[in-house]
Amino acid sequence: MPSFERLNRRYGPWVSLALGVAAVVYLRRGLGFAPVAVGVLMLAWIGAAALRRLTPVVVSTDPAEISITPVARWRRLALPAAGSLVAGLWQNVLFYLLPLWWASAVPRSWNVVIPAVLAGMALLSCFEQHWRAWVLEQPIVHAAWSAVVLFATLVPAAAVVGAPLRICLAVSATVASLVATVAVAPRIRLGRAGRVLTVLAVTAAAAALVPWAAPVLPPVPVVRMASGTGTAVHDRALVGAADAFPAGTARVYVWFAVAAPARYRQAIRFEWYRDGEPAGRVLETFVVGGRREGFRTWSSLAAPAPGRWRVDLRTDSSQLVARESFVVQ
Repeated sequence: MPSFERLNRRYGPWVSLALGVAAVVYLRRGLGFAPVAVGVLMLAWIGAAALRRLTPVVVSTDPAEISITPVARWRRLALPAAGSLVAGLWQNVLFYLLPLWWASAVPRSWNVVIPAVLAGMALLSCFEQHWRAWVLEQPIVHAAWSAVVLFATLVPAAAVVGAPLRICLAVSATVASLVATVAVAPRIRLGRAGRVLTVLAVTAAAAALVPWAAPVLPPVPVVRMASGTGTAVHDRALVGAADAFPAGTARVYVWFAVAAPARYRQAIRFEWYRDGEPAGRVLETFVVGGRREGFRTWSSLAAPAPGRWRVDLRTDSSQLVARESFVVQ
C-alpha cells in the first residue's frame, strides 16, 4: 500500500483537520451526545489495542523476503485502513469535546489551559503518522492520553444525569485513572500484588488530586451566557450598565445569566475583590438549568470604595463560571 501511505501522509492531516473544524462549526452536538462519546472512546481504545496485536513485525524490507501469504496480505491491506479508523474515532471525540470545554472556560483565566490541551490533542490526532508514533505505539503515553480524554468525556456525561460538579469531577477522575492504569499495569514488572497496589495508588491519587485542582478546570456543563455591572436590577434585567462608576454610587450590582442542562442544580457563590484583595462578604446561592435565556442571578455592594473591583462567580468546588470587573473612580 505505498500509494495509500503517500497520499495519507501528504493530504490526510489537512482533510482530517478540515473535517474536525467543520464538525465543530456545523455539527454542534450538545451535552446529550456525551454518553455516546464515551462509547466511541471505548471503541477507539479497543481498536487501538487490537491494532497493536495485529501489526506484523517485518524484519526485512526486501520484498522477496517478506511473506506474501493470504494472512500477511490481508494485514498489509487492512492495517492502514484500521489505523485511520482508530485515529478518526479519537479525533471525533476530541473535536466533540472542544466546544463543550471552551464554552465553560473564562478568557484570561487558568481554566483555559485544559481546553487548550484538548485542542492540541485534537490537532495531533489529525496527523495520523505522528499520532501513531508518539501516542499509539507508546503504552504509557497512550494510557495517559486515554485517561485525559476519558476524563474530559465523563465529566459532561455525568452531568447528563444531573450530578453536581464536585461529584462529576471525583467520579470521572477515578474511572479515567482506573481504566488507564489497568490498561498499562500488565506491562509493569512488579508482580500481581505490585500491580494491584499501583492501580489502587494511582486511582486514589487521581480521585484526590482532581477535586483539589478544580479551580483550574472549566465548570462543564455550566456556561456563562451574559454578564455585566450596573446600578440596579429590574425584572431580572440589569439597569444602568457600565464598567466605571463615580465615587459615592449608592449601590453597584453584578449580574450574570448562566446556562445549565435541564433538571440541573448547581451551588455557586459570589466573591468580591478590591484591588486584588477579598472585600465584602461571600454570597452563596444556586443556579437551575433548563432555561433558554439562562438562570439570572446577581449580587450587589452598597457604596463601594474607590478602586478596581472584580467579582468572581464560582461553583461550590471553586470552579470559575464567570468574572466581571468595574472601576469606582
